[in-house]
Amino acid sequence: MAEQELLDRAADYAFAELERVGGDPLKLDIPLQTIVVLYHFQGMVDNGAFRYPLESDFPFSPPYSMFVDAYRRIGATKAADNLERVIAMFPFENPHLYQEKRNAFMDSLDESDEFFQLGDEVCGDKSIWTAMEEYARENSVAFQLWLQ
Repeated sequence: MAEQELLDRAADYAFAELERVGGDPLKLDIPLQTIVVLYHFQGMVDNGAFRYPLESDFPFSPPYSMFVDAYRRIGATKAADNLERVIAMFPFENPHLYQEKRNAFMDSLDESDEFFQLGDEVCGDKSIWTAMEEYARENSVAFQLWLQ
């Protein structure tokens, strides 16, 4: 099975399970949660760095630490560190809960600000997808890949 095919099959299974639990990623087993949140989040990052996923709310408003932890679980340390630094730049607690305040803060920054540079370093990083594929392979039992 090709690596990308493996990741897509793992993601299909994980997203089906997400639907089964009512759409809340925090209700998924950690391997499934990891693929669901990163597949979605990194796809957005690849289209607009960190600003793109941070300008909207995620269903159930999970804490951003969930994304940081998911990056760490797959070994994408730089992405995790960069996102953690960006989250810490918001001048208020629990930024995942305040879309308008997040957007006002991001709008106040110059495009050359470190906030955006950190996201640019993660945007288009193909090694993150490779790490997700390896994580799915290592956790293939959780995704029932032997049945597919």
